Amino acid sequence: MVWKYFKQSDDKKLAKCLQCSKEYKTSGNTSNLRDHLKRMHPASDRDNTPSTSSSNRSSYNSIDSYFKRAVEYDSSSKRKKDIDSALTQLVTESFHPFNIVNDNAFRKFVKVLDTRYVLPSKNTLKNIHITNLYESRKAILFDILSNVANVAITTDCWSSMNNEAYITVTCQFIDEEYNFRHAVLPTKKLNDITNHTARNIADSLHDVVMEWSIFNKECCVTTDNASSMTKACELLKLRHLPCVAHTLNLVVQDGLKEFVLQSLISKCKTIVTFFRSSTTAMEKFKLGQRSERPLKLKQDVITRWNSTYIMIQRILQTSTAISSVLLSTPKAPPTLTADEIQALEEIEKLLLPFLTITEKCSGNYVTVSLIIPLVNGLYRNMMEQAKSLKSQHGINLCSKLLEGIKKRLIIYETRTPTRMATILDPRFKKEAFISENIANETSNLLETEIMHFMGHSHTQPPSQQEAPEGEDTLFSFLHERNRNKRLSKRADSILIKRQYLERQNAAQNTNPLDYWKLAEEDFLPLKECVLKYLCIPASSVESERMFSKAALIVNEKRSQLKPKNVDMLCFLNKNNWL
Repeated sequence: MVWKYFKQSDDKKLAKCLQCSKEYKTSGNTSNLRDHLKRMHPASDRDNTPSTSSSNRSSYNSIDSYFKRAVEYDSSSKRKKDIDSALTQLVTESFHPFNIVNDNAFRKFVKVLDTRYVLPSKNTLKNIHITNLYESRKAILFDILSNVANVAITTDCWSSMNNEAYITVTCQFIDEEYNFRHAVLPTKKLNDITNHTARNIADSLHDVVMEWSIFNKECCVTTDNASSMTKACELLKLRHLPCVAHTLNLVVQDGLKEFVLQSLISKCKTIVTFFRSSTTAMEKFKLGQRSERPLKLKQDVITRWNSTYIMIQRILQTSTAISSVLLSTPKAPPTLTADEIQALEEIEKLLLPFLTITEKCSGNYVTVSLIIPLVNGLYRNMMEQAKSLKSQHGINLCSKLLEGIKKRLIIYETRTPTRMATILDPRFKKEAFISENIANETSNLLETEIMHFMGHSHTQPPSQQEAPEGEDTLFSFLHERNRNKRLSKRADSILIKRQYLERQNAAQNTNPLDYWKLAEEDFLPLKECVLKYLCIPASSVESERMFSKAALIVNEKRSQLKPKNVDMLCFLNKNNWL
């Protein structure tokens, strides 16, 4: 009986499968129910076949089994396992919901590609395939981190579309082949979902680093400038580096708050709003550019200074078309004057270096050593530009930017992670510092670090090397005396440091990790320092990038995802390199 495997609803209009909970409409007719058993539960369907004579039943089952084997892949089939794996990758990498396997169009598409493949159920996909992939990759990453001496982390908090608070933790390290690696660790709800206090963030972060056994491996935590994040690092007694991209944002935002600038920026925003709200004006604007690929105007977003820069840049690129449309359209806002265009050109030129630094310090490579030389170059660039500015808008902005650089950015020279990373970068060494005194202090600090790692070095100091084979025995007393002449660790560290610093700096296009990978064994203590400091990210962009990823994961199609599934999907999506 079909009803052995289905439960009928009270109104007799629906039947629910007792094995997979799939519901079907029924009015007493069981054809669609039998079809479901054949497709999804063939073993049950065999039990449900019509009973005639034993010989006929045996013949029916034999034929049915034959065609089943011909039509469907066995669960142990390599082909089925490969397709299941590809399906799992599709869901985790392309942000498809788990119930894509129930989508009729997708099922038809898969059936056309391979008629013998039967899609797994939603629960099988989620609880078996995705969970197994997550556990295997987590084990791989855990094993890798267990063999890494130094790990730097970034972290930030974000809210899902359901207004649920999550914290994401990422880690960066340099592997044994001197490759810069980035991995996402857990994405989880805060321990106390009712507040975002520093203590709550610290407790949540502590649980993560203890779970991954990296508490004693972090040399630095990079976060934004929020006071709660800074305080959380203090509570955990972890070294903290403020995100340079966030700091740059604060410097530029302070500069753009200048009253004179606000009126000009407001006028630009009004022009953009007009074109975006009028289809007629927009069509005239596109035609006025006389280009096969006309540009669109971009609106300013108050929280991101680079959106202001992009808005100004796009207005300058299309200023002729803008003026033509505004002057010929009734009730249009006033067009920009020649003086205002000049002011915008100066503003764009002043903001461009900030955009360049933000992009350079947000890559998946060594970035912490770039901060001090880029800030030094930025300060000099602003000083040079100040000499040629003509508009009051440009002069005011330049003054505010220089003030912000002195207040928020030059201080990076005094932070241990940034100055140690700079001197250990063969492209910069001591020459990248603004202050000569800080450069010398950093050189002395490098000696101390070398001394700390001297005990880990497997190379013999020159005074302890064995006598060469074949040496004249008449001079053996010289070797004996030389062997007894032991240099101090301080002397050895000074010698190693001097050999490194006095060499010619590497070219600017050199990958510092490639340099240190090929460095002589005499520099082994320095290479230990490199692994400790160059793994630190200059910005917390990696953890912030999870916001956009998470917005695609926790979306309208799967707004009810459980936190453990959010964690799995974020982990798998960002750790493909494993």
